[in-house]
Amino acid sequence: MSPPRGKWFTCTPIRFNGDHTFFARDSGLLCKGFQEIGVECKAIMPGPPMENDQVADLIRTEYSNLADAEWWKSLGGEGVVFYGWGDGKYLAIARAIKRSGLILVSNMDTAGLFSMLNGVADFSASLWRVAKGERGESLGTLAYSIAQIGFAVTLGLVKNDFRRALHLRKADVIGAISPLALERIRKVCRFYGGAELVRRVQLVPHPNASYMIADPAIPKERLVVAVGRWDDAQVKGTALLLETGARIAAGDPQVIVEIYGRTTPVMEAWHRELPAEQCQRIRLMGIVPNIEVRRALQRARVSLCTSLREGYHTVSAEALCCGCSIVGPDVAEIPSMKWFTDGPFGRMAERTTMGLAQAVLAEFAAWDAGQRDAADISRHWAGILHAPRVAERILELADRLGDAGLGRASGPILSI
Repeated sequence: MSPPRGKWFTCTPIRFNGDHTFFARDSGLLCKGFQEIGVECKAIMPGPPMENDQVADLIRTEYSNLADAEWWKSLGGEGVVFYGWGDGKYLAIARAIKRSGLILVSNMDTAGLFSMLNGVADFSASLWRVAKGERGESLGTLAYSIAQIGFAVTLGLVKNDFRRALHLRKADVIGAISPLALERIRKVCRFYGGAELVRRVQLVPHPNASYMIADPAIPKERLVVAVGRWDDAQVKGTALLLETGARIAAGDPQVIVEIYGRTTPVMEAWHRELPAEQCQRIRLMGIVPNIEVRRALQRARVSLCTSLREGYHTVSAEALCCGCSIVGPDVAEIPSMKWFTDGPFGRMAERTTMGLAQAVLAEFAAWDAGQRDAADISRHWAGILHAPRVAERILELADRLGDAGLGRASGPILSI
């Protein structure tokens, strides 16, 4: 049986600017992915309109309509991919979509460690690691973490888990964005709804733009690229990045390090103090159009992530599609990294200057030894992560609903 080819929608409950940047990632890009495979699709989000909205691809509506089953029914179509994080505060929207008769795919943009039901040890350790990374190691941080854990095992089970469970029970497909996140979400869903709900949790990665692809006409250089919101210094690991970049440059006199993203005064001051030779090879590129980031990734051999936590890490995914290998920290809070480096695609390391720098230099050695191939890396990951492939994955899962003889109002029985 072929996948449904009726109209589909993506939806976010947040009022973003509906310009070209919205349609370059997440729900906007997935909308484009459906369109690329010939499926009619529009993105939906609350109004009122904004000046640069791409109106041909966008439906703005009153927020109240998102919780109105009749409004959803009036749109027609097959299904909705809802970017609502399974959050209980969006239960009314999930309920309305389901009552309208549309297939509901609930996107879980999360690393999966969101509940004490993940396991007391794993959840508590994650809370402590993140708090320590963001706030520093102190008695105040310890007290803060203990308070968070106390909330999670008491009021949090009612306020967060109960309503999240009701939300996810409405979904026909629960989309996890990496295999490790999938395992974690399935563990929680076993508490939320037993084996039937567990079977609804499926791998649906975030989409990457189709133009993120290796170009055989562009040779790979001895180049490391790092892209991030460096003004979010604690989460993105800005100080760690700078220290690691300097160590990489010192370890290989031919390596160039290009850093893309907002350049902070601290970064500028650090750069001025570098030895002249390193200053030339470590380049603060600032904020550039996405097309220039693509060209950098097409030239680079290695993409570096220094983050403390990431639900997914889109830049690493884009780098893989562009034929880079990747290096990132071996931490539970970035579960996609384990997936991305499972094979001849890169490696994880301890989240320290020494660990990450040595991993990057080891990646260059792997390239030199012929153990990395840009075309193979790009071919593998573009076949999984490009927006049209993610859209096809969703249609495949929707098709299984029909093959199982399950109507839109029934709970799906799916296997990965």
